[in-house]
Amino acid sequence: MKLFSSIVVFIMIISAGVFLGLKYANSGVYNFSAKSINGDVTLKSFDGKYKILYFGFGSCPDVCPATLGLVSSVLTELKRDDIIVLFITLDPERDTPETIDEYAKYFYPNSYGLVVDNLKKVTAAYGAKYKKIRLEKSAMDYSVAHSSSIYLLDKEGKLVNEVSNLTIENIRESIKELIKN
Repeated sequence: MKLFSSIVVFIMIISAGVFLGLKYANSGVYNFSAKSINGDVTLKSFDGKYKILYFGFGSCPDVCPATLGLVSSVLTELKRDDIIVLFITLDPERDTPETIDEYAKYFYPNSYGLVVDNLKKVTAAYGAKYKKIRLEKSAMDYSVAHSSSIYLLDKEGKLVNEVSNLTIENIRESIKELIKN
């Protein structure tokens, strides 16, 4: 019996160590480096704030404005200054840190427009999808088709939730759940 108890305790200790090791090893998976109007930043630059991360682009005709409008409505209603929006461009050819920041702040003043250094790696880490689509006979030349999820991160940059059902009610409840913990 004593041997069995020792084995169980040993397995529990090993399991806890593996769990904690994976938790802390994966915390860097979502990190990134980017250009902003304030210079070079990383996800850690925003520690101490809850983060809502969204991938889009400044000339998006519909999905981005609709999503950012919904998020802004909820954040304005919640009246919290410890929540920020990080808007990462999927169109670094046209969007600059200045233009994407201005675009993001149009919807919510406590936003940061970012141009990440390794877009493919960052979108893969979050599971965001995008593809450049050529537009024949258009002055824009191309558009960017993309997934539309918001990613909720805690104050230390840990991914807490991906919200893909972007109704105002679902966004509100997801953000309330984020700040409750």
